[in-house]
Amino acid sequence: MKTKVNSNEESLFKYFSGKATNNEIRFISEWLDQDKHNIHEFATLKKIFVEISANLDYDKSVVEKAYNVFLERADAYEKNKGPDKKSKINRLRKSIVKYAAAIVLMISIGTGAYFLGGKTIFLLDRESCEIVVPYGSRSSVVLPDGSKIWLNAGSKLIYNRQFGIRERKVFLEGEAYFTIEKKKHPFVVHTSHLDIHVLGTAFNVKSYPEEDNIETTLVKGNIRIETKKSDSPVYLKPKQKLTFYKANAFTEISSFEKKSKSSKTGNKNLTSSPDRKSSGDIDIKINVNTEEFTSWKDGKLIFNNEPLESLAKKLERKYNIIFIFKDEELKKYSYSGTLLDFPLEQVLKALELTSPINYTIHEKKVTLYYNKNF
Repeated sequence: MKTKVNSNEESLFKYFSGKATNNEIRFISEWLDQDKHNIHEFATLKKIFVEISANLDYDKSVVEKAYNVFLERADAYEKNKGPDKKSKINRLRKSIVKYAAAIVLMISIGTGAYFLGGKTIFLLDRESCEIVVPYGSRSSVVLPDGSKIWLNAGSKLIYNRQFGIRERKVFLEGEAYFTIEKKKHPFVVHTSHLDIHVLGTAFNVKSYPEEDNIETTLVKGNIRIETKKSDSPVYLKPKQKLTFYKANAFTEISSFEKKSKSSKTGNKNLTSSPDRKSSGDIDIKINVNTEEFTSWKDGKLIFNNEPLESLAKKLERKYNIIFIFKDEELKKYSYSGTLLDFPLEQVLKALELTSPINYTIHEKKVTLYYNKNF
């Protein structure tokens, strides 16, 4: 018998914002297993919720804005669905708007920090704001110039409270997706080793301190990248991905052409200079599938021949857990596919069905075992 989810909408919304209890997560997991239509409904509600959350602002009109955004999205969905779906969408309007209002009420001004959908904004001083997104969460912010930034789990963004008046600079630790409004002043993203200069564009930056490299993927527009110890900038074009390796002593820039047997090509912006000192090694890949590197902001993980060791790191941030490998060989198993924003157990079941893995979950630790009988 198909479980009715309408009476449990609040559990879904709490799950989307990372506030669901273990019982609510277990219910959602069982509900998703029951019918493929539940998966479609889950994805639809998640998309609406994300778009509402992304448009929340810190002013008195936030609920009204969220409601208007939802109405636009709901109307669009209604046009693409049959009459039998319209009443269901209409029933969801009040619940989603009510939940959007509840998010706003979670803002705590008196403590000097704001909480919104897993995001914490600290007022460092009179000049600076720091946005912290803990593991298990994602969030977004709209800066005063209209630029929008999505922040992945375990990320931190710092910017000046006078942002946009004389300059537009942010400091990033972690992963973020940027859509930058074109203004008079250039927009600069500072990371530990790279500075990224843009005017108006969309791009992704991954710069976690515990990882060995920094990645920048350009979706549209143009960006200029400068290392801390080099005077020669690197320019990226759409569908190009730059990887900066922190540990190496030299800079080598390589361009990987699509359907090309040669790993290095001539380019006026991409040069190879082994005797030029820098803080790392740079590779540039072109014609990449940018969605593979940006889909996290929509709750999806797209991966292509990715080792389990690397995938586990992404899942640790996404679900705020720790993986323990009881067999080192498991780290070498590679996976390709797409993981939607489902509860952790759904993801682990998928891994268990496609590879020789057994798992146990205890609190926030997931232990992986080699399954000899697979």
